[in-house]
Amino acid sequence: MSERIIKLQSQQAFNETWKPASETPVHKLVDFTIPSGGQYDLSKSYININMEAVNAAYAGTADSDGVVAPTQGATDTAFYNNDIVLETNTANNNNYNASCSTLVRNADLFSQNKGMVESIRSVNKLRSVLWNFENDGPEMHGGLDKFGTFQGRRGKGNATSSLLQIIGSNVNVAGTPDTGLKAEARSRDFRIPLSDLFGVGNAMWNGDYFGDTQIHLELTPQNLRVAVLGGSERTDGMNGGAPFFGQCKEYSAAAGSGQLATGDELGRGAFPLVTTLTYNDFALNMPFYVGQAISVAYTISGVGARTSHNVIEAIEYNEGTNNAVNPGGSGSVRIYTRTPCFTATTAVDATAININALLSTAANNQIRINKAELVLNERFDIKGPEGLDYITYSTEETQGRNATNYNKQIIVEPNAHNLIIAHSKEGQIACDQAWTDYRLAVNNVDVCGNREVAYSKPLHSDRLLRFFQNRGQTPHNMSLRLLDGHNQEQGATNQSKFYPILETLPITENSKTVSIELNAADVQDIAFFKEITRSI
Repeated sequence: MSERIIKLQSQQAFNETWKPASETPVHKLVDFTIPSGGQYDLSKSYININMEAVNAAYAGTADSDGVVAPTQGATDTAFYNNDIVLETNTANNNNYNASCSTLVRNADLFSQNKGMVESIRSVNKLRSVLWNFENDGPEMHGGLDKFGTFQGRRGKGNATSSLLQIIGSNVNVAGTPDTGLKAEARSRDFRIPLSDLFGVGNAMWNGDYFGDTQIHLELTPQNLRVAVLGGSERTDGMNGGAPFFGQCKEYSAAAGSGQLATGDELGRGAFPLVTTLTYNDFALNMPFYVGQAISVAYTISGVGARTSHNVIEAIEYNEGTNNAVNPGGSGSVRIYTRTPCFTATTAVDATAININALLSTAANNQIRINKAELVLNERFDIKGPEGLDYITYSTEETQGRNATNYNKQIIVEPNAHNLIIAHSKEGQIACDQAWTDYRLAVNNVDVCGNREVAYSKPLHSDRLLRFFQNRGQTPHNMSLRLLDGHNQEQGATNQSKFYPILETLPITENSKTVSIELNAADVQDIAFFKEITRSI
């Protein structure tokens, strides 16, 4: 055996349940000890924060039969489609897609034998900048090691939670549903790689040499929110227009599909809810799932418009709508409800049938943190070095106090070789506060030949690329855009502008003075991250 995985629980009791809409979590600190005597590959080690959403029942308008929310059984854990997101700009309610490490505000690593190794302030701001360069679109859209929802190709407002184990179909080839097979709500681990937090997080760590090593983190769970997903299925389709996801075929003599006779049940038996929208890959593209609470709107001839709050009991795609008679398949999906939406007492038409997801009550939704654990990769075939060179950061923060022309001088360490400047709204994390241009000088020498660096212009792009070249790193994303899960708009309109300043610095014999002149409509919080090389 060349390696093994060790899981160490936080030294504090790190578990809590709260309502983000009205309550503030109490527990924010986690501590772990990497034991002495072992050899650990920190690049493959990480911290897991295990969380889940506790969804409150729908509490809106009752349906035509007086039902507000369907009865939730003991195994009905996935009634509502909710996810956990991180608001990096609470002033604008923006939950940009962000790495899990953005949950960490401050991070310390202390060696028993060597003292303080790293102490980095405002890790969340630092990681919110770097993550958007280090990951390409698919990674930021669909990766699990992140906070945030993404609409995908379903279009506006039709994301699916990463906290649900979805069951898209539970009908076998004979057309028989397995009603015990339904979606399940899950807790999941939000993974924070040690390499995101510390420069030594990429190293082999010699426990014999460094002794017991303490990791201390301050988290910001107060920025977590429950995102209520879905609810626009009646008005949205694959391309943003008709046919809509929730639109279903009618049962009427005029449509040739036959009326409901006495005793027939809409949503059950021979009269399921059949989607008008057809699918080639329904499991990926359809927003409905087995076990979901839904609202069905329909019109009964001679009765009028009605609604039924119900639960999806079965979904069928492979039989009935796609069969040997029609081997190409119609592509429609049959949805069966747990109880009848309507039971006919005479022959009637059922028209204008539409389905929408029922939404949980946002004010009462909760987040539950179950535990925090350190997952260590211990190696038996490699011995870590007795000393390391590593990259870390010193942080300096200031406020622009709403200036339009902001000037600041900072003292930077001799061995600082890069500088990251994040401009955020007051008290926020995301680097999304606009600026128009800047100038930067090192020891009174302008780095761009006395030229302004205008936002998103070629010179700005050149400065960004120089920064990554100086790091020996290739950026994966240069769009200068943040994915905004809050707006949930179609296409590019769900992106917000991203305003980083990244500059290279010369290595000097003594401390150097860095001067910046920043022009903006409203300068607010500014964080300087000085990238330095240290040895231990």
